[in-house]
Amino acid sequence: MRVKFNETMTKVGAPPAEFWENDLELGVEDILRRIAENGYLAEWAQGLDKRRTSVLCKNLGLKGGGLDERRAALAGRNGTLTPYLLVAHFSRGKSHAAIEELAKRSLPPDVVESCRVGEERYDILALLFALFHQDSELLRDVFHLDKIHRTGFARMTMATEARKPEKQSFQDFLHSEGVTQALDTADDSLRDGHTSELRDVIELDDRVLVFVRRGQRPEHIVRDNRIVHGHRPEWIILDFEPGAKRVNIASKSINESLEIANQLASVYFGKAVEYTNETEVTYAKQLDRLLSRLCNGKDETLEWVELLFGNSPLDGAPKIKISAQNAIGPAIQHFETAVGGLLGHLDCIESIKVRFAKKRVSVIFEREEDYEDDEFVVRYSDHRLNVFERRKFENYMRDEYGIPILSTEKRFKKES
Repeated sequence: MRVKFNETMTKVGAPPAEFWENDLELGVEDILRRIAENGYLAEWAQGLDKRRTSVLCKNLGLKGGGLDERRAALAGRNGTLTPYLLVAHFSRGKSHAAIEELAKRSLPPDVVESCRVGEERYDILALLFALFHQDSELLRDVFHLDKIHRTGFARMTMATEARKPEKQSFQDFLHSEGVTQALDTADDSLRDGHTSELRDVIELDDRVLVFVRRGQRPEHIVRDNRIVHGHRPEWIILDFEPGAKRVNIASKSINESLEIANQLASVYFGKAVEYTNETEVTYAKQLDRLLSRLCNGKDETLEWVELLFGNSPLDGAPKIKISAQNAIGPAIQHFETAVGGLLGHLDCIESIKVRFAKKRVSVIFEREEDYEDDEFVVRYSDHRLNVFERRKFENYMRDEYGIPILSTEKRFKKES
């Protein structure tokens, strides 16, 4: 079946099984079984809507006509549709933000416009059909960029003084043999038997994203009535600023991802360097202003929907959580009138939640050991927002309240 599949893909000018299964981590066996059934692809084509049939017909060089005519024309191309059916399966659960952003950067404007659904929405599958036709490798970018919108990033800054190399930029270094050296050194240091594999380097705006795949924990699957043993893959994403003095890290692991970032920077700078969790001071008066405006409904961008109070004015100082689907400002005002003050004790507030971009986002008020009484570190659950929403949220908090808000994610080096 595998040979037949690869032969079919070659005939229609599409990538072989290795691309779908390894690069995109898409299981093709079940899909192939369905395709083997007579009429399956034709039935799938009959279910495609106007935009998707239009894009496919254009991709395959089929003449236009009404929707029924286009569907019939597609149904007649049976085998040619196989890669597009795989694209449809690949599309499931993928970030709309990642696909739309990549499409706008990679496709002609008229093609993107033909996939528009409304003023702010696009037909994601139609965009993927167009991206695949433009260059199948763009699906790899979708696969990787999808990950940055679904996970929080620990904000790290270099704790070691290091001078930037004069003859090589960090972007150039990431395409050199030095990366292999750094990953090998990291694997030797971690001593867990896993191998770190560089899968992609993508430059996005003024950042450079490094995607590393690594074995995480043992796992097995059933294939042809047999157990196949292996390891669940972990994706480590390192989001470097130009010059690599700062990096944002997304990963399941805590120590492993930090070790890889440290080794990449160490090889680049030519000396041992380490990253540490970034902290920025926010003062009590800034938080007072934030809470006051939220409580009084004067912030038109943020809606206050939850307060978690650690030590309440009630007997025994129990925790209090005030939460609702809508704004809780009036409820807090009523509580302060009827029971006692809440907002005047910032050191007792563990967290709040605000609605931003139609999503509930946790905001944490942290205290550091060496900080003064009126100094805090403010962090938020950035995984709730996609990358573009995070930038807007962080910029808003800084511009409106002077609060340098950071992710709740942190990374630590394992103590030996």
